Amino acid sequence: MPLIAPLALAGLAFIPLVVAFYLLKLRRDEHVVPSTLLWQRLVADVEANAPWQRLRRSLLLLLQLLLVAILAVLAARPFVERPAGLARDIVLVIDTSASMGATDVFPNRLEAAKQAALDALRDLPSGGSVSVIAAGSTARVIANGTTDLGRIRQAVGNLVVEPAAGDLADALRLAGGLASRVADAEIVVATDAALARPPDVRVDAPVKVLRVGRGRRNQAIVALAVRTAPSSVTRSIFVSIANLDLESADRRLEVWGDGRLLEARDVKLDPQSRSDVGIDDLPRDVGVVEVRLVGGGTGAPTAGADGTAAPDDLAVDDRAWAVVPPDRLRKVLLVGAGDPYLSTALSYLPDTEVYGVAPEAYGPATHPELFDLIVFEGTLPAELPRTAILAVDPPSSSPLGEVVGSLKEPTIGTLDPEEPVLHFVDLATTHIAAARKLVLPAWARTIVPGPGGAPLLYAGQRAGLRTAVLAFAPRQSDLPLQVAFPLLISNLAGELMGGSGAPPTAIAPATPVELAIPAGATGLRVTAPDGSTTDLAPATPGAATITFSGTGTLGVYEVRPTGGRASSSPSADGSPAADGSPAGTAIPLSSPAAASPGASVAASASAPPVDPNAPIRFAVDLFSVEESTIAPGSAAAIVATGSGARPATDPGASASPATSTSPGASVGPATGAGPIAPRAPARDELWGPLLLAVLGLLLVEWAVYERDGFVRIRRAIGARLPRRRAA
Repeated sequence: MPLIAPLALAGLAFIPLVVAFYLLKLRRDEHVVPSTLLWQRLVADVEANAPWQRLRRSLLLLLQLLLVAILAVLAARPFVERPAGLARDIVLVIDTSASMGATDVFPNRLEAAKQAALDALRDLPSGGSVSVIAAGSTARVIANGTTDLGRIRQAVGNLVVEPAAGDLADALRLAGGLASRVADAEIVVATDAALARPPDVRVDAPVKVLRVGRGRRNQAIVALAVRTAPSSVTRSIFVSIANLDLESADRRLEVWGDGRLLEARDVKLDPQSRSDVGIDDLPRDVGVVEVRLVGGGTGAPTAGADGTAAPDDLAVDDRAWAVVPPDRLRKVLLVGAGDPYLSTALSYLPDTEVYGVAPEAYGPATHPELFDLIVFEGTLPAELPRTAILAVDPPSSSPLGEVVGSLKEPTIGTLDPEEPVLHFVDLATTHIAAARKLVLPAWARTIVPGPGGAPLLYAGQRAGLRTAVLAFAPRQSDLPLQVAFPLLISNLAGELMGGSGAPPTAIAPATPVELAIPAGATGLRVTAPDGSTTDLAPATPGAATITFSGTGTLGVYEVRPTGGRASSSPSADGSPAADGSPAGTAIPLSSPAAASPGASVAASASAPPVDPNAPIRFAVDLFSVEESTIAPGSAAAIVATGSGARPATDPGASASPATSTSPGASVGPATGAGPIAPRAPARDELWGPLLLAVLGLLLVEWAVYERDGFVRIRRAIGARLPRRRAA
């Protein structure tokens, strides 16, 4: 029998030592007595324990000798060999996305996948190496090319489910790079294969899939929004719930505001459909809204501590959060000749006052720092203000964008249906007479594409400041005559003003977020939903924003300024100028009273001020229908991403759908890995049976040592049985 550590057989030297214990004389203390007449029994015992006496038969001695021999063999690690079923170099990819937390298999899919992966490594050839990749929101290597299987087990055991959508294509791409280092490599993927679409990637190594999971029972919250009515008086909550099961489901929806229950509703969900729920009259004092799917409707089973059945198999998408923007009066300054369409659309924004100023009168005396948004119409100043900017028909190149010409009757390109600025905006019948030809800056994204890649509308973060550029004047098109115009201006102003330094919408898990630094502060402190804090400092002195990437936990994050006291913003006190009157030559074009019949100007001026040192909150939610669809997919699509299976040149070679049979077939990229040597056999250590034998011998030895006690117990029981029969 082959041994991994044959030197451990030196432990057999303890066998003579055990025998010597049975031969050596017992040590006794010497005492002087007047006579030995009464000590005959003692003398006989001393003679019986003379040193190096003849060894007598003893069952305990035999058991102890066997125990020492088996322990020595166990330490030598005997094994048997068999053909290996895996390549010499294995890249193990384990899916840790949110769907792997489903409990349709015990205890969940990730634990089942980890166990399946460790079981598969038993087919690893002797001396083979293993790399481990965790495939969550991003792919990361947690073990790289090690032959220590103990380290691999520890790395795999430490994996946890990430509450985020997974990127298996990124993980396969990374696995392909690791597998290309050697000629004989294989990629093993442990996943539920619940993919919205097959991974668009090709790797030059065979791929083997260990699929886990069997159910698809799940209902999820896929959207949550808090909306303010046009009157700015009431707010409503809109929730979208998706039933991703093939059967109808009854669930209960609970709405919580700042930790108190506001409303509960029973919702009936049809199979493979979405249901929208609206809740009106959200209290004005609520700052954070939490929505929960806590169980079934009336009479349906609910999850609880008593072990009752869970309402669905995935709990991570049964909760969602939304931060309610604080009520405050926002100031907009319109610099230009006065486009009536633009000023009218801005005047109907809720909780907004619009002021106008001529281009020649704009300057430091206008106090641009007191406004939440400045709209430049057909003009741009020499020095841009440090606030949110909307440039309409910019006349020349500037930090906002480069003007390289003009466009005559430009056509609108294909629009992104997921673009938030274009929600409910229909530009299908819009015609534009003329527009500026702009080059898209690196900091911006295209919202409305034009001909030849020239954007007609783009927006983004410019040096930490929200900025948007519209390439044409509204009066140069028929857009102001359509319903889409006020909706577009409302969505665009909402993104530019934002209400606070927090992101305007919920953030996907593990997505970096850019946080604004208030004036006077030197850094930020972020408190995660679990209570942990992170101190952030800007990368460069004077930076206006800090990027925070620790958004891996679902819930509400709180951001506070550190290192100084933020200066209060005069624009938040209800007056655009320090003396209470419009600054410079700015003329008030509108007020909330104009948009709200029955409201008074005094009421608008008494809007509560916003404390610049107040915490900023933002929510991280898993709004992913693809990730909430937990039905296990087909492993064939993942296997098809691999290629170049190893030719079956030895009994341990593994087969793959992509096996190459041509003599000159390549197994991997031309990296100089060399030809494939025959694989070493796999080893199965025999520690399991030997350990059971050791435990059995210990039990037998204990029973033999305590045999007198067993005899007494047996006699006592036998004596009591006749008495009971007689009774």
